Amino acid sequence: MKRTGLLLAKLAVSVALLTYLLSSTDLGALYRRVRGGDTILLAAAVAVYTVILLISTWRWRVLLRAQGFQAPLRRLSASYLVATFFNNFLPSNIGGDVIRVRDGSALTGSTTTSLAIVAIDRILGLGALYVLALGAYLLGGDTVRDLAGAAPALMLLALVFGLLAASGLGSREWARRRFETVQAAVHVYRAQMAAVWLAFGASVALQALVVVYYYDVAHSLRIPLTLSAAFLIVPMCSLVQTVPVSFNGWGIRESVYILYFRQLGLAQDSALAFSLVGAGLIVLLSLSGAIVWTSRNALAPTPQPNE
Repeated sequence: MKRTGLLLAKLAVSVALLTYLLSSTDLGALYRRVRGGDTILLAAAVAVYTVILLISTWRWRVLLRAQGFQAPLRRLSASYLVATFFNNFLPSNIGGDVIRVRDGSALTGSTTTSLAIVAIDRILGLGALYVLALGAYLLGGDTVRDLAGAAPALMLLALVFGLLAASGLGSREWARRRFETVQAAVHVYRAQMAAVWLAFGASVALQALVVVYYYDVAHSLRIPLTLSAAFLIVPMCSLVQTVPVSFNGWGIRESVYILYFRQLGLAQDSALAFSLVGAGLIVLLSLSGAIVWTSRNALAPTPQPNE
C-alpha cells in the first residue's frame, strides 16, 4: 500500500508539472519546432546513443572482469538492453539495476557481489556526471558560470555525495548481514585500481556522449544551444533527476531545462521540445530491450546464484 501511494504521488507530480508547463507554452511553436526537425541530425543522435549503450556495457564488463568473472559481451549487451527498457518503463530509474543484479549474479554466483558491482558502476557514472558539470562550470566562460543556481546546485550535490559516502553501508540491517561480501568486492577493486580508473574513464566518455546526444537533438530542432552550456545543463539535469520525486524524472527534467534555457535567452517551447524529443527518443530506442526480454524464454537457462 505504501509503495502504491508513493508511485501515485510521483505520477501526480509528473502530471501536474507537465500539465502546467504545456499550458504555459505556445503549443503551436512547439509543434512547428518538432515537426521541422532535421532527420539526419536525429539519426546521428541515435548513432551516438548506440555508442553510449556499447560503452555502458563494456564498463560493466570491465568491473566484472576485475572481480575475476568472465562476462560474454553479447550476454551483457542483451541484459543491458533489457535493463534500459525497465529503467524507462518502471516507476523508478533503478528498475534496470535489478535486472543487471539478477543477471550478473548468474555470473558471480552471488547476488550480493553482483549488487556491489552494479552499485560501483552507478557511483562511477554519477561521479562522471559531476566531474563534467563542474568542469563545464569552471571552464565554460561567463555565460555558463552566470547561470543562476548552478553554483549552489553543484555545492549541494557535493554535500549530498559526501554525506552518502560518510554514512557507509553499516547503518542498514541488510547491509550489515552482507557486509563481508560487499567488503570483499570493494577490497578486490582496491587491488585493481587500474580497472577502476578505466571504468571511470569510460563513465566520463559515455556521459560526454550523452551531452553530444542532446546537443545533436538541440541542433536537429534548430535550437542554438552552445556546446559549453550543454556540458553544464545536461549533466546537472541528469543529477537532479536522480532525486526520486517524480515518475522517472518527467516534469522535473523539463522544468530544469526551461529554467536554464530562459537564462540563455531561449524560448520555453525550445526547452520543452529539446527535453521531450531527447527523452522520448531514448524511450523509443529502449523498446529494443522489450524484444530481448520477450525472447528470453528461447535462451538457455542460467544457473541459480548461491548466497
